[in-house]
Amino acid sequence: MKSKNFLIYFTVTIIFCFTLFILKYISDTKNDYQKFSEKILFEQASTLHNSLMTLKHWNSQKGSIYIKAYEEIDANQFIKDGIVHTNDKELLIKMNPAWMIRELSEVSNLKQNYYFKITSLSPLNPINKPDKFEKRALEQLNSNKEENFYTSLEEDKYNFLGALKVQPSCLSCHNTQNYKVGDIIGGLRVSVPIENYKENIKIIESKSNLLNIVTIFTSIVFMGIITYTITSIYARELNILKLNKTLELKVNQRTKDLTKANKKLLENSITDYLTNLSNRRHFFEVGLKTFHLAKRENIPLSIICVDIDFFKNINDTYGHNIGDEILKFISRIMEKSIRKSDTLARTGGEEFSILLYNTNENQAFILAEKIRQNIEKASFKDENLEVKVTISLGISQLSKDDKDLDSIIKRADKALYMAKEKNRNTTIIYS
Repeated sequence: MKSKNFLIYFTVTIIFCFTLFILKYISDTKNDYQKFSEKILFEQASTLHNSLMTLKHWNSQKGSIYIKAYEEIDANQFIKDGIVHTNDKELLIKMNPAWMIRELSEVSNLKQNYYFKITSLSPLNPINKPDKFEKRALEQLNSNKEENFYTSLEEDKYNFLGALKVQPSCLSCHNTQNYKVGDIIGGLRVSVPIENYKENIKIIESKSNLLNIVTIFTSIVFMGIITYTITSIYARELNILKLNKTLELKVNQRTKDLTKANKKLLENSITDYLTNLSNRRHFFEVGLKTFHLAKRENIPLSIICVDIDFFKNINDTYGHNIGDEILKFISRIMEKSIRKSDTLARTGGEEFSILLYNTNENQAFILAEKIRQNIEKASFKDENLEVKVTISLGISQLSKDDKDLDSIIKRADKALYMAKEKNRNTTIIYS
């Protein structure tokens, strides 16, 4: 039985560990896909950012550029030498790197799903005032000078803000703000729509959940099949061992020992699940050994059979839950009343048995009365409920004619029956 249980536990453990590995792999794959998708968003945003930065650097290298004036554009009041006239008296407007990037951003924002903006914590032009994300990003970049960008994945877009550092050409316009070359003067923000990203993540999560369910279901099925198969094999082997009992004495004895060993391994716990007393099987195991020892050594042995009076009425009146609590309540009283060498067991629904080694029937009667009186004096209480309980007891002592333990138990049962016939709540010694 041990090997069967070990084989079942071992196989189930292997399947369980493999299932965890598969679930972990599915989860890691989903996370990797999400990270990869976010990386694509980052690459997309950073590419757009770098493209604009290339134009900015080009403008900066040229020392700003001049464009022909037209109706929709006026000279920028924040730019020094903002307008000039050609020899042909044609009006040119100076466009520095920041203004050029802002103009390109505004045109792009009107025609595409992407969003561009040049911003600063201390802008000369109020149009470049940062929003919440831009302010948070610029503060982060200012506090961590080694970082060149800041990103944030929000509900409807992926935000990327790259740091704009002061170049010598920037000081001509920002000479009043005490910037130094290399300081972070602001940032270029790029926002990328994430509709496709969210749809892809939703799909991969749906597939991951389906794979998780399939994996768990398959593992449970395999566990059930393997457990059933192993149990069937061992059950078949047990039947074969039982059939071999008809062999010669030596084989029969060895088979009997093996069968007893297997049966012993198949036994449930020796403790009653409700009262934590010994169960019926354990009581008879101990009782049989004690019986043979008492017979061989000519030592007195007594058994007390106990039954709760009108227990069915208790269940019918208060319910089985209260009935169970009363069983535990009485069990605790009896446990405190007996010696450590005595064996107290629950042998039936409301029936108990006590095995008393080196105890004659008169000594057993004294103990039985002590138990009966303790229970009679006590009462079970549960919130507003109080229940009085009594017990009936029957006693029998080992005699020279007894061939087995059952003989003593049967006499104790008869004495118990007489106690119940005698209005209960009494103790009777079988005579």
